[in-house]
Amino acid sequence: MYIFVVTDAEIFKVETRTGQSVGFDFGLKNFLTSSDGKIISSPLFFNKNSKLIARACKNLSHKQKDSNNRQKAKISLARIYKKSSNQRKDFHFKLARKLCLEYEKIFIEDLNLKAMQKLWGKKISNLAFGEFVKILKYQAEKFGVEVSEVDRFFASSQICNQCGEKNPEVKDLKIREWICPKCGTKHDRDINAAKNILKFGLRHRPMQEIE
Repeated sequence: MYIFVVTDAEIFKVETRTGQSVGFDFGLKNFLTSSDGKIISSPLFFNKNSKLIARACKNLSHKQKDSNNRQKAKISLARIYKKSSNQRKDFHFKLARKLCLEYEKIFIEDLNLKAMQKLWGKKISNLAFGEFVKILKYQAEKFGVEVSEVDRFFASSQICNQCGEKNPEVKDLKIREWICPKCGTKHDRDINAAKNILKFGLRHRPMQEIE
C-alpha cells in the first residue's frame, strides 16, 4: 500500500549573482543611493500621478452629491489610484530583481516610516519604501541574496566613512555636502550614508552568518 501526500509549496530556483555587498540610503528625490556611487532616481510617474490625483479629487469635490457625474468622478479617481499602484509595484519588482542580480549582500536602513510620513506626508506614501523592502526580501529568496536592515538609530549621515568622526551639524537635512572637520574628506551626504550603512551592516552581522 502506498500513501501520497501532495502539498502546495513555492520552490525558488537560486540564480547566480556577483558576490558583492552594498549599502543603500533611501531618499525622496533619489529613491536609493548606493555605497558604490550609483543613484536610482524616483520615477517621474510618482509626481505625474500625484498631480492627476489632486486634480481628480478637486473635480470630485465639485460634483453634486449622489449624482451620476459624482459617481463617474469617483470611478475616474479610483482608476488613477489603481494605475499609480500598478506602476509603483512594477517599478519595485524590476528594481528588486536588478539589485538581486548585482549583489549578494544588501544592507538598508530600518526606517521609521510613520515618523517620516509626519514630516513629508504623501511623498513617503507615494514612494512606498516599506512595500519595496518587502518585495526586495521576497526577490532575495529566489536569488539566494541576503537582505539586512541596520539599526535605525545609527547616525549614518553624520559619520565620516573614512575616519569615523561624527559631525552633528549634518543633522540639518539641507546640508547635502560636507567636509569632515577631522580628516578633511569631502562627502556627498547620501553616498557617505550608504557607505556607513554597508560598513555597519558587515560589522554587525550575526556570527553564524559570518562563519
